[in-house]
Amino acid sequence: RFAAAPDERVNAVALVSTLFPQLPRADMRSFRLAFAVGVAIIVGLALIGFYPIALASAAVLVPLLMVLYLWDVDIYEDEPLTTLGATMLWGALAGILYGWLVGNLPGATGFGRSNLTSILVPGIGQPIVEGALMLAGPLLLLRWKRFNDVLDGATFGAASAVSFSGAHLIVQALPIFGAGLRPAGDALPWIVQLLSLGVLQPVIAAGAVGSFAAALWLRYRSPVNDRNALGVLGQPAGALVGALVLLIAAALAKTLLTLIPQTLVLAIIAVVALLWLRRVLHLGLLQESREIGVAREMRCPNCGLMTPEHTFCGQCGISLRALPRSRRAPAPDAPSAAKAD
Repeated sequence: RFAAAPDERVNAVALVSTLFPQLPRADMRSFRLAFAVGVAIIVGLALIGFYPIALASAAVLVPLLMVLYLWDVDIYEDEPLTTLGATMLWGALAGILYGWLVGNLPGATGFGRSNLTSILVPGIGQPIVEGALMLAGPLLLLRWKRFNDVLDGATFGAASAVSFSGAHLIVQALPIFGAGLRPAGDALPWIVQLLSLGVLQPVIAAGAVGSFAAALWLRYRSPVNDRNALGVLGQPAGALVGALVLLIAAALAKTLLTLIPQTLVLAIIAVVALLWLRRVLHLGLLQESREIGVAREMRCPNCGLMTPEHTFCGQCGISLRALPRSRRAPAPDAPSAAKAD
C-alpha cells in the first residue's frame, strides 16, 4: 500500500497522489477535481479554436497545481522562500532562458518539431542539458542538512522539473501567438498535442528528475541502512542512467515519430516515470514516519479520527508524515509540553 494513500497500491498509476503525496484525502479530491477542470478548459479552448490560449493553459496547469500544493501543505514552513526559490523559481527562469536560446538556434522553428537534420541535438543533446538545468536548483539544497530525507529530494526535483517544462513550453511557443487568437488548424491534433505538452511531458520530467534527485538524497543524506532500499535505481549512477533514458527516449519520440505514435510512446514513458517516482516517494514517507516519536494523541487530518502521533494513523493507515505539519495538531484536551512540565 502507498504510504500517502493507503487505499492505493504502491505500483498503481495515480497522477495526483504521486505528484502531490502530502495531501489529506479531502484535499486530494480537490486537486483531482482541479486537474480535471484544467484539462477540460484546455480541451474546450482547443475545440473552439483558441489554440494559443489553450497552449498557455497547458503550460501552466501542472506548475500551477504544484505551487498550490506546496502552499497548501506548507511542507517547508521554516524555509519557504529558500525552497520555492531554489525549485519553482529556478526551474521557471532556467526554462525561459533555455527556451530562448533553443529558439534562436539555426534552423529552429520555435513551437513544434525542429528542422535540424540530425537527431543528435534535439534527441540526445537537448534532453541532457534540460535535465542538468532542472537539477541545478535542487542541488543547491543538498548541502543543507535540514533537508535530509528522500522525500525532500524528490519534491525539489519534481517541482523544478514541472516549472522548467512549463516555462520552456511558453517561450518555445511564442511564435504561434503571432498568428492571432484563432489560427488555422484541426482541433483533434491540437488536443492530442496539448495534452502531451501539458501533462505527459511534465510528468516524465518530474519522474526522471525527481527520482534522480531522490537517489542523491538517499546516498548523501539518508541513514546508511536505507541506501540499498531502491536497488540499482537508488544509487546515483543507476538513477542517472535511468533518468537519462527516460528523458532521451521522450526527446527521440518527439523528434522521430508522428503525432499519434509519439503520444502513445510518451504515455508509456510517463507511466514508467510515474511508477518510479511513486516508489521513491513511498520510501521517503516511510523514512520520515520513522522519525516521529510517540508523544501525544492527535486528530488525523485524513480521516478525522483520534490516533497516537507516531508513524501511521491507527484508523486509516496513512503515513502521518505524509500530512502537512501545520495540520498535525494535538487533540484539544491533550496536555501540552508546558503543562506536563
